[in-house]
Amino acid sequence: MFGRLLTTIRSEQQLSAVIRAHLVDGLFHPFASLISGALAGIFIATILAIYVDDQVVVNLGYFVVLTAIARIVIGIVYLKSGNPVTVENVRVWEWAYTIGATAFSAGLGLVTFFAITRIDNAPVDLMLTTTAAAYGASIAGRNAGRPWLALGQLYLATIPMGLALVLQDTIFYQVVGTALLIFMFGMTDITLAVRKTIIDALENKQRNAELATSFKQQAERFDAALTNMSHGLCMFDQDSNLVVWNEKVADIIGAERTLFQHGTPMDKIISAFHPDDHSKIKNQTSSNDRGEWSETAKLDDGRFVSASTRTMENGNIVIVFADVTEKQKTEARIRNLAWVDQLTGLMNRVSVHELFIKKLDQMDEASEMAIHYIDLDHFKGVNDTLGHPIGDMLLKQVADRICDVCLDEGDVARMAGDEFLVIQTLSPQARSPRDLAQQIVDALHQPFNVNSHFIQIGASVGIVIAPKDGNDADLLLKRADMALYAAKKAGRNKFAYFEPQMDQRMQQMRALELDIKQALDKNQFRLAFQPIIKADDNSIASFECLVRWTHPTNGKMMPAKFIPAAEETGQIMAIGRWVTKEAIKTAASWPVRTQISVNFSAVQFQDSRFADFLRRQLKRFNFPADLLELEITETAFIVDIENSLKQLQQLKDLGVKVSLDDFGTGYTSLSQLQRFSFNKIKIDGSFVRDLETNPSSAAVATAVAEIGKALNISVVAECVETQAQMDFLKSVGVTHIQGYFTGRPMDASAAEALLRKNAPAAVSEVG
Repeated sequence: MFGRLLTTIRSEQQLSAVIRAHLVDGLFHPFASLISGALAGIFIATILAIYVDDQVVVNLGYFVVLTAIARIVIGIVYLKSGNPVTVENVRVWEWAYTIGATAFSAGLGLVTFFAITRIDNAPVDLMLTTTAAAYGASIAGRNAGRPWLALGQLYLATIPMGLALVLQDTIFYQVVGTALLIFMFGMTDITLAVRKTIIDALENKQRNAELATSFKQQAERFDAALTNMSHGLCMFDQDSNLVVWNEKVADIIGAERTLFQHGTPMDKIISAFHPDDHSKIKNQTSSNDRGEWSETAKLDDGRFVSASTRTMENGNIVIVFADVTEKQKTEARIRNLAWVDQLTGLMNRVSVHELFIKKLDQMDEASEMAIHYIDLDHFKGVNDTLGHPIGDMLLKQVADRICDVCLDEGDVARMAGDEFLVIQTLSPQARSPRDLAQQIVDALHQPFNVNSHFIQIGASVGIVIAPKDGNDADLLLKRADMALYAAKKAGRNKFAYFEPQMDQRMQQMRALELDIKQALDKNQFRLAFQPIIKADDNSIASFECLVRWTHPTNGKMMPAKFIPAAEETGQIMAIGRWVTKEAIKTAASWPVRTQISVNFSAVQFQDSRFADFLRRQLKRFNFPADLLELEITETAFIVDIENSLKQLQQLKDLGVKVSLDDFGTGYTSLSQLQRFSFNKIKIDGSFVRDLETNPSSAAVATAVAEIGKALNISVVAECVETQAQMDFLKSVGVTHIQGYFTGRPMDASAAEALLRKNAPAAVSEVG
């Protein structure tokens, strides 16, 4: 028991301040019991003062009265303060009660001890012993929450009384005293037990209060979260009746707030959805699945709502609603941007490719499909001269015309830039691919009125037939592009079907393209120099620089084979720069300053920085600009006349000379002679070779020579191979001769040797 007492006293340090406050508050309640104990002490002291003559006993009685009154005052102050014990003042009130209670118990015990031992008065003894015993018993239960205080009061009040009884000579007193002492130990055990019960109850109460507070806080947080969440939420029980919801759900699904009440069936809640989506949600929530499920549903007002459901282990169903109308619109806009050409409203490359694959997959053995690859002719000139806004408006009209021609027989798409695609499903009732392609060509050849600009372009069309030409979308598009190239090469404003040899030619072109690239990287090209002589005295006037290429495996490659390939692939620009640089470098090293000429391809007009490149090379090798001549073919003016003339002027502003090559083969040569001041014109070799057999060729050569005289321009005849040809050309006024008859192409060292031999004449300049 004493071990339990020590353990209990030590455990006091572990009590929380809240429980300690509750225990101290219990010392003052109930207040009536505190008053009754104090009044009993006052009553005893009064009796002793009246009936007892022993001054010690009487004085102790007065002490009991004073302490009793003091305790009553303390109790009244406590009750009147309106500030019951708290964790901050718990020690103050505990000590106030302890001092009063200890003094009162000690006084009661001492007055009983001295009264029994010093006064021989049985009634007084009986009164004191019963009062002290009753006080000790009551106090052990009343203050059990503070065991050290309760037991202190018990021991102070009863031990003196028990000792006094045991010390008497009467056996009855001794027995009663011994019994009282034994009773005291029993009360100790009861006090400890009651104290444990009280502490357990208070701790449980505190835990419950903390749990209640926590639950309340959690409930408040849950309610706040539920109220303020951006989504709508409903929870239904196993019978699909509403048990939990937030106000947001009414706004999201567009339902009346009065609809949301405890027990409302799920069918009424989701009735705002489109019937098909209503069924989806209902079927999903009624299934036995315990996982998550989400579906975007449409409301009757056109908005879209995401409904995410989850069936809980207990069978309850939670549905979270979110307004995803803007998300759906955004996704639709993104899909539109990804799948629709924003300028024309047609399918774009991505979407038509998907459609193409789908149509190919759906084809059976009896099905056929024609693919028309359309490219506009001369569209670049519209952008360059009238601007891109006009070009965009033109493309819209082009798209409309193609759609008008195709009607419902073809799916139309814009591939990129000025390229369009038509997928035509063939049937006995449909037009033939030939007829449809011709109608597209004819429609696009008609003039367009674009913002008061009357524009005439044209179109070329490449056609492939599936499955005859293949059943793979990418392969068919590639072959349609090959057919388109053939249509353009045939003169534009035409259509062409794919043929197997086109594929073979494309493979050869690709291989040749790689070989040319390697030739540039490994410096496999060489220059040859063919002399041009003056017709009047046969002196050297200049050299034409010609590119030569010895292939590592195929041997000598003729320029007529690789130059067109280089022009098609754009590699001619790199070759042209190499030839120009090498020609200037070589001519600058010769002992005699001599004029040289370099061929300038029509494709090289795409090299917008060529003029800057040329300026740097002339400066680098200190070569006079007027000794360099660029030979331009008539084809340079076919695609973009204005741009070609503009770049030619930039070149001529550097001081170089410009000659017109292959003159007489057609196109618009005479008009270009009027618009640009050329330094020289060259009669095409095809006329020179036929001089002796074709009177028309002789007439052309004569006419060109006369034009040269009239414009004061030098005239060069190329491909001269006989004395008769040379004599005729001299007789009609040709000023310069070039050909095998006067000199074959030679390497740089041979050209230099020829210059040394003819040094006096070589310095003369072509006029």
